[in-house]
Amino acid sequence: MVVASRSTRQAIVLAYEKCPVYAKVAKRFNVDWRVVKGWVCRFKEMGNLDVEAGSGRKPKLSRAAASKAVQLLLSGEFDNCHQVAVELHQQGLTSTVVHGSTLARHAKAQAAAEGSPIVAKAGKPVKALSPQNAVQRLAFCNANKRRNWGTVMITDRKKFLFTYPGSSVRQVQWLKKGQQRTAYRPNNPMVVNMYAGITKYGVTKAHLVTGTSKHKTNYMNMKGQPARNITSAEYEDVLTRTLLPEGKRLFSSAGISKWVLQQDNDPTHRRATSKVLQAWNSSNKGQVDLLAAWPPNSPDLSPIENAWAYVQRKVNAAGCHNFEEFQQTLLREWSELPRSLIDSLMRSMPSRCAECIAKGGLKTH
Repeated sequence: MVVASRSTRQAIVLAYEKCPVYAKVAKRFNVDWRVVKGWVCRFKEMGNLDVEAGSGRKPKLSRAAASKAVQLLLSGEFDNCHQVAVELHQQGLTSTVVHGSTLARHAKAQAAAEGSPIVAKAGKPVKALSPQNAVQRLAFCNANKRRNWGTVMITDRKKFLFTYPGSSVRQVQWLKKGQQRTAYRPNNPMVVNMYAGITKYGVTKAHLVTGTSKHKTNYMNMKGQPARNITSAEYEDVLTRTLLPEGKRLFSSAGISKWVLQQDNDPTHRRATSKVLQAWNSSNKGQVDLLAAWPPNSPDLSPIENAWAYVQRKVNAAGCHNFEEFQQTLLREWSELPRSLIDSLMRSMPSRCAECIAKGGLKTH
């Protein structure tokens, strides 16, 4: 019998007393006539419309077994639900080895009933924070929670891979049932390796560095061989030719002469920055301070990561056919980042710091 709400059951019985025709009452409440008959007969026989819980199918996992399943799943010691099911059976909590989907269903229901829902997640796991790292993040956010981020340039280096040549890959694609998203993806995609920065007043030009495909480097590594990655000498060039002049241009447009440079803790950066900033500031080109103690492993605190992701989506959707087209599209999309997006990202810094503080230095959303 269909279990309607108590008020609906009462309304059905009352309507039948006024018009004792099952079909007419059923049509009025949009139910089968047998539903009407069932509730009317129950009221006549029992004098009430209360619903008693039926015996139903006996669950394959007791509450104790389901609770233990939750513990085992969260322990991280098992690869899948089947292994947990085997463990429950070996511990005598189930009479048989239940199916993995059955165990998952019971475990999720039990966890929800206990007030701590669980979910299964796939994909590449994020890097765990060490206790020391969390302390560093917390200290940084506390020190900068009241900073004026309108005078800060957030910088970063990003490798963009020419991953889908000739394929337009959008965030969402509608397909017929049974179809799958497909796109050609080379095993060793070509790369654009670039530095750039964002400010409240716009973005810097991009600076391509060693590691970019078809990009010849004039820099040497410590062994005297042509560098295959960014060196301190090349980063000095990035600062001198692009980041600092571009920062001066952007902040000067807003009447700001003193501003702050943010960069991550790459050893290459640390070796180059002190010398370059000292020379820059002493040459009366402006006053630039370095944002101190930027914590490692903290992409969630850096709004430029969101800007990179936006550009990546736009380039993927463009469906570039060759590397030259890919590089041109990438540089164009970077230079044309919407000002509204940039402003929103820079304004998010106080809330990023506040969330990190609230979580004791752990990752933000």
